[in-house]
Amino acid sequence: MQPTKILLVDDREDNLMSIEAILGQDGYEFYRAYSGTEALKILLAETDFALILMDVKMPVLNGFETATMIYERERLKSIPIIFITANNYGDENVYKGYQAGGIDYILKPINPQILRAKVSVFMNLYQAKAMLREMNVELIDKIDQLERANENLKKLRLIASNELTAPLGYISRSVEKLTTKYQHLPDDAECLKTVESAVMQIQAALHDIPELASSER
Repeated sequence: MQPTKILLVDDREDNLMSIEAILGQDGYEFYRAYSGTEALKILLAETDFALILMDVKMPVLNGFETATMIYERERLKSIPIIFITANNYGDENVYKGYQAGGIDYILKPINPQILRAKVSVFMNLYQAKAMLREMNVELIDKIDQLERANENLKKLRLIASNELTAPLGYISRSVEKLTTKYQHLPDDAECLKTVESAVMQIQAALHDIPELASSER
């Protein structure tokens, strides 16, 4: 199983190293972006990130602006973003972050336990979604297999009906003639009646096959 990927976005090397040191023991695969522009370039090629951890205060494009641009792309809207900031924003700015698509904040200096706990929640959600997608693909495949098997069964029933009806009719007529011819021989007549009964049962079963195949469409 491939490690779960996290995109780290921060213009400072020391901040990136600090986050990787805290989360490194959990087996995640980290991608680094040193600006909002670089993050967007990475997301053009890689979209299967479980989470984005992004600093708010960055040159050119800040975290809010970068998040807004990320979520303009439909295929990226499912990636959660946690903003990391040294400022304890008021309600207005916090709301701005949520409007940009962020789902949470982590304040600097980062508390390792809080960071690991929050990231773990989203990793579990990501893995659960991945399992559901895999199960859905398997289910669709099973449904396709059953539909193909059902179609083959219908064809087999119709072939059996068409191929056997004529020979059985011939056998039935022949048995009738033989019964008339040998009716004075009790043992032979009894055997012929048994054959005739068996033929009639098969004919009745074949008669039901086209109706059964039609009702299953």
